[in-house]
Amino acid sequence: MELVNKLKIHHMSLQSEFNDYRSKMNEVILAQDNLPLKRFFSLDHQMYQEGSLPVKTKEFLGLVASMVLRCDD
Repeated sequence: MELVNKLKIHHMSLQSEFNDYRSKMNEVILAQDNLPLKRFFSLDHQMYQEGSLPVKTKEFLGLVASMVLRCDD
């Protein structure tokens, strides 16, 4: 059981590092004043808002699409 807890803590740490890095890089990208990229980020953000489908369903569908397309995101 102790090993499981250590693995959970390690996973949480990796997830936090990834989220921090992703946030920083998103800021760098958006600071470039690139209109097509800003539109893409806006579309991505809007797609995951509550609507006809619950947010969790949309996230799951995004995960499925990534797996089908062999995407690493």
